[in-house]
Amino acid sequence: MKTGKLAIIAALLIAGISTRSEGLGDTQTRALALSQAYTALARGPEAVFWNPANLALRGGPKFQWELVNFGFSLIAENNGFSVKTYNDNFTDKTRLITEADKNKILKEIPDDGERINVDLDPRFALGIPLNGGVAFPISAWGLSSAITLGLNTGFEAELPKAMIELMLKGNEFNKPYDIADWNGSGWSVFSFNWAAAKPWMPGKLKPYLDEFTVGGTFKVLSGAYGDIQKSKGSLLVEPEGMDLDFNLITRAAGGYGFGLDLGVAGVTKDRKLTFSAGLLNFLDYMSWGISPKQDSVFATANNLKATSVFGVKNIQDALDNPDIDGDGSADFTKNLGDKAFSRSLPAMLRLGAAYQLQPKLTLVGNYDQAFSSGFGIKVTPRISAGAEYRLVDWFPMRFGLTVGGRSSGSSLGFAFGPFNLGHTQFEVLDLALVNRGGMLPGVSKGTAISLMLFKFNLI
Repeated sequence: MKTGKLAIIAALLIAGISTRSEGLGDTQTRALALSQAYTALARGPEAVFWNPANLALRGGPKFQWELVNFGFSLIAENNGFSVKTYNDNFTDKTRLITEADKNKILKEIPDDGERINVDLDPRFALGIPLNGGVAFPISAWGLSSAITLGLNTGFEAELPKAMIELMLKGNEFNKPYDIADWNGSGWSVFSFNWAAAKPWMPGKLKPYLDEFTVGGTFKVLSGAYGDIQKSKGSLLVEPEGMDLDFNLITRAAGGYGFGLDLGVAGVTKDRKLTFSAGLLNFLDYMSWGISPKQDSVFATANNLKATSVFGVKNIQDALDNPDIDGDGSADFTKNLGDKAFSRSLPAMLRLGAAYQLQPKLTLVGNYDQAFSSGFGIKVTPRISAGAEYRLVDWFPMRFGLTVGGRSSGSSLGFAFGPFNLGHTQFEVLDLALVNRGGMLPGVSKGTAISLMLFKFNLI
């Protein structure tokens, strides 16, 4: 248990893995190719993750069952190093990195630390299409409905800038290093989602709109969550030895809860403009009370010399950590309590529009605003825009730009499909390539690829 917990904490401090890029279930390939300006375009089961009101819009599938959706989305980004930085300093093996080069690299890193995010979203696992499901009508009530499954698992973390300086320059004698600002969280949340939408035309909107819909999603949630609540740390290297004082307060638990999303959508009289507004996680509550645990994770050393580690089997034997459990060896953790806590998914407003400029060309835009941070979501507003052009009905090409949110960037993609054969529909080789943290590949601070190899639906 101790080894596993230390491994988890180490992972939090080094990198982050998250299945959400800006919100819940929004890493579909088509959405990423449009820089996630997708709220007004989402239809069928995937509409549940953007705006449930879209289910009742005409033109969407009355029935759609995602039987197979095989692919993945992978996003890797940071907030300090660009591709140009790497190429200028680390590709030429014959060139030594100068002190000026090191200072320039450190200048690119924000003062609050280096943040690394790696998003991985499998679209198919254990034979069950995750982040997808089935859409169907409920004729007796005049509803369009959908049942979907969502899985969100991830880490996010920040590394103190002083640690990057130590790795680049090594330590200086008698210089104190502040290594206190460690931040991280990890989660795995499974959701069962039931959404329903219904056409409803307010009298005042009837002169302007051809259709107007309202919808909502009820979610049952369960999973596990852990985070770093507090951190402190200092490092001082002197000729006679090294002093280290490092401590994290962590908490972790399993839990369950519920959530509610709300939304509206409409289409103008000429049917060229579709608008869609969703309030996600409007009433979200998660209680983390299953085996909760709060721990202190620490490491201390006084006048630690290089010779101190010679001949020891474990590094902890060279440190000055206390023996808390009395087993004769130093300990790295201490239990502080088992109090339950609550930590809900951040509420988010999503506003989207899609305009059919030409029969083959659709322009899209999105505005995302989260009301709190956490679970890989930032409160910084995010604005994105994109275009989808179909050379022929089965070959769409896509392009998008985004600013704000977790990072700005650009995107492009294409696909083959959909192809309809009776009551079946399939797509192949849906691809999206994204620059994260920069508009162009050479200066971007991250990249993303989303590949959907094969998608098969019953319609």
